[in-house]
Amino acid sequence: MYEIKLVLEAIKKGHVNPGEVVVYTGLPRYEVLALFHVLEDLKLIETIYSKGSHKVYKLTEKGNEILNALEKGLEIEINVKKDINLI
Repeated sequence: MYEIKLVLEAIKKGHVNPGEVVVYTGLPRYEVLALFHVLEDLKLIETIYSKGSHKVYKLTEKGNEILNALEKGLEIEINVKKDINLI
């Protein structure tokens, strides 16, 4: 959860791209990119600009709620459900 909190804090500072988060957090680029995919799938961040491979993200309302809870030291439980349509 520590890395997730770091990344969410970096994104909260403004509209950022993954490279800026790497600089801010000191985390490896591959880890930041993986976290961006997970956070976007969980609807905690969203893309606000995309051109080619360059994307800029911001926190969603849910992302702000999760970050606030993490900053308060609360324990977070995330349940992920995926609908599978079998044909």
